[in-house]
Amino acid sequence: MKTAVAAGLALVAAGMTAHAAEPQGWKFELTPMAWLAGMEGDGSIKGRDFEFEKSFGDLVESVDMAAGLLGTAQYDRYLFWAQLDFISSDTDNLDSGDQPAHLSASSDLFLGEAAVGYQVDGWSEGQTFDLLVGLRTAKIDTKLDVNGGPSLEDDTTLVDPMLVVRPRIPVLPSMIDGLSFNSTMAIGGGGDSKLVYELQPQFQYDATDSLSFRLGYRRVGYKFDGEGDNELNISLAGLILGAGFKF
Repeated sequence: MKTAVAAGLALVAAGMTAHAAEPQGWKFELTPMAWLAGMEGDGSIKGRDFEFEKSFGDLVESVDMAAGLLGTAQYDRYLFWAQLDFISSDTDNLDSGDQPAHLSASSDLFLGEAAVGYQVDGWSEGQTFDLLVGLRTAKIDTKLDVNGGPSLEDDTTLVDPMLVVRPRIPVLPSMIDGLSFNSTMAIGGGGDSKLVYELQPQFQYDATDSLSFRLGYRRVGYKFDGEGDNELNISLAGLILGAGFKF
């Protein structure tokens, strides 16, 4: 009888411990981000293949403004995640090759991602996996001016569904408290794009209960099939830095 009572108390205690370990109530994070991205891609227009590559150093001279924001909201194990980026560039006096005129180009890129999901535990203490489903939208406004000629403008908006997985794995927990390896992995398409993807591995250090820092790498890609034989593969990739606030 005493053995049965002891076993019952042990089960109750274990249940209370497990319940206490469950995430409780609301938690929020807002992290302004700097994304030092370069651009590369390839494709074909009317059967003619081409490719291009621009490093962050090549692009930075033409960037007027770049800003990013990561935000999460969690209630118990239910999650909302969003990431926003805006890049505005203006390049003057582009050489037009065989043409005597000079060109100037400006573009605004807005990239927005949002997803909802559920958090599950990993195979060891402190590990979690966020499983989410959501949408990515990209709005691209471009303008091309030819000296002595007309201006050309194009506005494009793309919306695609995607699946998102966000693991969080503690790094050297016995030596460094608050350091973890995070990654955002997303894949989708089938909306306005043939394929969209993202890979964002990073380290996060929770300096306090309300302040954290992020350092990592981010790669975002698109693949489009246009009319006829037109095709475009493009990706933005580079270092990411962020300082966030949790409450």
